[in-house]
Amino acid sequence: MEKWDLYTKYRENTGKTHIRGEVIPDGFYHLVVHVWIRNRKGEFLISQRSANRPTYALMWECVGGSVLKGESSIEGALREVKEEVGLNLNPSAGKVIFSKIRSKDPRYTDKIFNDIMDVWLFDYDGELHLEEATTDEVAVCQWMSAAEIRELHKKKILVPTLDYFFCAMGTDEPDYRYIIGKMVKGRIDRPLGSSHPRYPELIYSVNYGYIEGVFAGDGEEQDVYVFGADKPLKYFEGKVIAVWHRFDDTEDKWIVSLDGSDIPDEKILGDIAFQEQFFYGKLYQ
Repeated sequence: MEKWDLYTKYRENTGKTHIRGEVIPDGFYHLVVHVWIRNRKGEFLISQRSANRPTYALMWECVGGSVLKGESSIEGALREVKEEVGLNLNPSAGKVIFSKIRSKDPRYTDKIFNDIMDVWLFDYDGELHLEEATTDEVAVCQWMSAAEIRELHKKKILVPTLDYFFCAMGTDEPDYRYIIGKMVKGRIDRPLGSSHPRYPELIYSVNYGYIEGVFAGDGEEQDVYVFGADKPLKYFEGKVIAVWHRFDDTEDKWIVSLDGSDIPDEKILGDIAFQEQFFYGKLYQ
């Protein structure tokens, strides 16, 4: 019986335990890790799921799985790597590329995730030791280039929820020093508590607006999430403290603090997840 810790959208451990296979209650999330392993040639370790796997049998993927009760994200990542492909990775060789709060995503046949996904990247140049794996989840593993992984995707034999690889991995890190720390002002067109104009089930948990005369990658005025108010606003003035960079879209979202104070990543990610769960991205501060 596999047990998980349940978290709030702010990554707070609720102290509640969940049993795998049962329905996760609304408003709760479990922690999941995806682990990409890269060698000095820039190739990635890709594994083929065993024929006995209940889902996506014989399809290709990176290492991944649910973090068990009492584990941290890094502990879960290291355990999954050992279980699936038999490697003992150095924890200092890994970093979280991005985190994503997932609920229901129509891109994947309306699959309900209810998880917080940490995507890890480890550098490793040793030998492969699949024979030392502690489970039979993987049939074979091998190094592949990004182009070869794209071919798996084109042939529809890459696990579909790994499609973020092509927009999130190997891209240049953006530089937002030109805007972070600057004072800005603008209008709120989607106030706190209002519904999205096209998707009324999406309720804005923060004030959302734009900066007049500043244009984003989509050709429209720069969008902002405004933190620091517990009521709907019409206008705002504050400091840009972070930028939410969408990997799979042409526009970024600026994070504005009305009083200029810093806001924890977990708070920002939790409050913008109502909309950003439908995109892949990363918070830069």
